[in-house]
Amino acid sequence: MMVTNSLSSFHQWLLAQPDDFAASRTIVLHGDSCFSCDPLIDEIAGYLNEYDDEGAGRWLPATMDFVNQVSENPDLRKLLGMADPCPNCPPTGPCGIRKTLTALGRRGHVVFRSVTPAGKTLELPDAFHAGIGDGIGEGLKCHLVLNPELVQPKSIAHIISDVFLDWKHEETRRGSVDSSRNALSSAIEDQT
Repeated sequence: MMVTNSLSSFHQWLLAQPDDFAASRTIVLHGDSCFSCDPLIDEIAGYLNEYDDEGAGRWLPATMDFVNQVSENPDLRKLLGMADPCPNCPPTGPCGIRKTLTALGRRGHVVFRSVTPAGKTLELPDAFHAGIGDGIGEGLKCHLVLNPELVQPKSIAHIISDVFLDWKHEETRRGSVDSSRNALSSAIEDQT
């Protein structure tokens, strides 16, 4: 299932109410620069729009062309709640792209490829990270790493999406268990 990468889908995505776990509803792909992620981004978003019931069909595929388009448009940056770019950093430069990716990721229900320079990271500690190939970067921790030479290319999007859905379910379950524990602790404290 291919997903349209248009400004109208971006506006629909913006109008959808973000949930409490928005940042954990972000998939960041890492990998070799020679590996084409744009079709994979579309395939993952399409798969999740079909099979992620909680996502309600609002997964946005943020290809690099789309990210550049958002980065260079001040009105679109404002819609994402981004500040004006600093004078020494063009909006489509490495710093501007990193800020756009971070803003998209904080909103949630988005799939994109990280293109941050070495030593720089996205400010998305709760995102799901998937590595493709050997070039995922030193010290980068991914929830899943796939070697495209050992996996059928048509299966990569499904594998990443299914592992993400399982991870998301586990994170949600763990969060509800933690909330129950905190409520129980508070109730016990209130009784003493």
